[in-house]
Amino acid sequence: MTENPFATPGQQLAVVEEFEPAFGAFEEGGIVYASVMGEAKTEAHQASVRNPKAIVHLQRGDEVVAVVRDVYEQIALLEFQPLKPRAAFGTYGYIRIANVQRGYTESFRDVFRIGDFVKAKIHEVKPLGIYLTMAEPGLGVIRAFCASCRKEIQPNDSGQDIQCRHCGRRQNRKLANATNAPRPPRRDFGRERRPPSRSR
Repeated sequence: MTENPFATPGQQLAVVEEFEPAFGAFEEGGIVYASVMGEAKTEAHQASVRNPKAIVHLQRGDEVVAVVRDVYEQIALLEFQPLKPRAAFGTYGYIRIANVQRGYTESFRDVFRIGDFVKAKIHEVKPLGIYLTMAEPGLGVIRAFCASCRKEIQPNDSGQDIQCRHCGRRQNRKLANATNAPRPPRRDFGRERRPPSRSR
């Protein structure tokens, strides 16, 4: 392993024939460059730059807590907050109906409703938007609100079929099975606000 005390964005770190770009690095024209400011390392055939104070960018597999803001036929809009430390601030993302659970899902009503809090993961980071997934075990609704009376409803032993103790309505949710469900990390997270417009 070799270390350089300091690297700046755009500084050459290695050639791609010897080292692949890892965290804080990118490749262009066969050369590996630093993309962030910090300590440069080349080890295990990877070149990276680490800065413990730098903002960590979102990537596939990162866990988030999200609130469902709007639901369309094939896609839903969620406002999310990353769970990992120093991650980029919360923003809006989308989840396709094919990524809410394994197997066929006829309607979003079978997995969540507007206003529910869910635990999800980053599925894709694209220039036009961030896409989430709840298909993996352990992901799903962590806090639900009745579709009729809007009172908070609690999970029970019957699985996805839950009943509101206030109005008695039964409804479906895809529940997260984590023992300690995470809560939104910001006090203002989840408050009602106008989501960005999106063409249907």
